[in-house]
Amino acid sequence: MSQDPRPWRRLYKTAAWKRLAAAQKAAEPLCRTCLSLGRANDGSLTGSGERQGNPRRRYLVADHIIPHRGDAKLFHDPGNLQTLCPDHHDRDKQIEETRGYSERRGEDGWPIDPRHPANR
Repeated sequence: MSQDPRPWRRLYKTAAWKRLAAAQKAAEPLCRTCLSLGRANDGSLTGSGERQGNPRRRYLVADHIIPHRGDAKLFHDPGNLQTLCPDHHDRDKQIEETRGYSERRGEDGWPIDPRHPANR
């Protein structure tokens, strides 16, 4: 059995994290990305605004804006949290963290992230 390359994952099981995540979702009960797109999503919609058909994906996530990578201070910083729906957390945010830029597009279809290769 190999070791987990992300030993900090244990932090998500702590009571302190559960309290912090619950407080974040109570303070910001809608997906921040959906709101920026003009949709009020309390977890009942997909990232594209359709009704969430999968009951197992009807929830919200307390997401770290700046990836903590095991830094306990950054992990527990309430100012480093935002609320996201599963699509924006599991798909878009993960892609952004992996690639280093967002794929979000403006109304004209052009990438809005200045870090996107098309904007360099």
